[in-house]
This record gives sequence, C-alpha cells and structure tokens, in this order.
Amino acid sequence: MSALYEVSTAVLAQVGEGRIKGGWGYIWSSYAIAWGSLALYGLSLWMRRPGKAEHDSAPPPSVSPSKE
Repeated sequence: MSALYEVSTAVLAQVGEGRIKGGWGYIWSSYAIAWGSLALYGLSLWMRRPGKAEHDSAPPPSVSPSKE
C-alpha cells in the first residue's frame, strides 16, 4: 500500500500546479488571427459587392422594347 502511495505522490509531483504560466503570446496571436480573418472576410465581401457595370444600362436580352 505504501508503494502505491509513493508512486502516486511521485506522479503528482511531476504534474505541477496545473496552471499555465505566461502564454500571453498565444492569446494575442489568436486574437490577431481572429481579427485578421474577419478583416479579410469583410474585404472579400466588399470586393464582391454588386456594382454597376458598363453593360447594365441596356435592358436584358429577354426584354424587348414595346412597339406601339
């Protein structure tokens, strides 16, 4: 029984406190990746927005002007 206690104590001593020390670089980089992705997505939506092309002034081919 004491051998099991010693092994479990040794294993728990290797685990540590269970808290990550530092690591703010990972947090800030994940924020940068998230905001950069949103910015690129917004830019792609803005570039694909419907606009007026040169040939938009003419009626579509299926609509012909009425002759009265």
